Amino acid sequence: MASIRQDDLGLARIEKWPLWGRPAISIWYVLAVDLGALAVIAAAFARPGGADLPVVAAAALAVAAFVQGEASRRIERLRRVMSGSVHINMVSVWVFAAVLTLPMSWVAVLTGLVSAHVVLRSYRVQRSYPHRQVMNAAAMVLAAWAARLVLDAGGVPVLTRATALDAVSIGVVLAAAVVFFAVDGVLIAVSLRVDAGRRPLRDLIGSADDNALELATICIGAVIGLVLVYQPFALLFLFVPLFVLHRSVLVKHLEELATKDQKTGLLNVTTWQDLASKELTRGSPFGVLMVDLDHFKRVNDTYGHLAGDEVLKAVAGTVRRSVRDYDSVGRFGGEEFVVLLPGLRDGDVLAIAERIRRAISQLRVPLPSCDTTLSALSASIGVAVYPDAASGVDGLVHAADTALYRAKRAGRNRVVSSLTVYDTRTG
Repeated sequence: MASIRQDDLGLARIEKWPLWGRPAISIWYVLAVDLGALAVIAAAFARPGGADLPVVAAAALAVAAFVQGEASRRIERLRRVMSGSVHINMVSVWVFAAVLTLPMSWVAVLTGLVSAHVVLRSYRVQRSYPHRQVMNAAAMVLAAWAARLVLDAGGVPVLTRATALDAVSIGVVLAAAVVFFAVDGVLIAVSLRVDAGRRPLRDLIGSADDNALELATICIGAVIGLVLVYQPFALLFLFVPLFVLHRSVLVKHLEELATKDQKTGLLNVTTWQDLASKELTRGSPFGVLMVDLDHFKRVNDTYGHLAGDEVLKAVAGTVRRSVRDYDSVGRFGGEEFVVLLPGLRDGDVLAIAERIRRAISQLRVPLPSCDTTLSALSASIGVAVYPDAASGVDGLVHAADTALYRAKRAGRNRVVSSLTVYDTRTG
């Protein structure tokens, strides 16, 4: 009976790594970051005293990290499932604490151990590519090294009980925290950029809340490092705040899921209607737009549903950018969007509707899965204004929807008002 030698089997497995399916520049970037981290680790161990291990500090950090990871495992798993391309976990807490209290060689070891623990215990493994997780850990090692360089330049050594910190030293620690945050963020952002091409900035660096969480974890890491050196038993008091912080982020994600359309990031129908109802109670005029993509089925039939999703996301972003920050944009269903324009009357509402129509007609959507760029999109838009068109939210939506179908019947790619003969093709 034929058999496969073990070395042949290993080679086959290597050839099937998901990494090799990425663009060439992405492969080289991942390998460069990984090799850079390995070089830092090798240099750190090669330094005189680089292999010396502060056993108590290292053991305390490792145990605390594993305990916190186990306590928050379910929370982290749920957050991982709900997160987008950028996911902020709590590893930075322990890594930055290690930067302050351990030699760089053992900072790298702790980073690898804590990262592996989070991946194995908290992630859904089938959703997690090994090369991505290794690169994430490598990026954090390089960020830790950059932070350690700042500390060395500022005259702040690896902390021991004999270390005296003045206001200047605390400022250097703060600068090191900022550098740690920036280097790690930039390395991950560049990785996402070369891996998937052009993407919205939020997809590359995360939201403001994501970055605030990362900064918060790094700052807590600085506190943990100081507590570990000067009052180790006080470390116990930090577990509850860490758990509460982690849980509060999960609650916020759940609240967002309850209000957002997951495909486009716009408001879902229920949330949009609630906002429209609140606007109604103010008694001021406001506009409602129904925006429907023309011939969207052709996109799905020609390029596939994944390409159709990319078009929906691009159009959603275009509509969002074409209105004011405090206007509310939702996905009504399928390829139909709805817009709430508070405080505006007929002329201004029509002007914004026309701006949206033009912006969509000028849109070009890259479709990486098809190696093409889609253009020549168009949309039909129906307009209704409170209180002239109707006195309630349902009535306004119905009026705008009726105007939308008039636009469709009139030839598409136009704006039609519910109460007037206004039409972008007739003025």
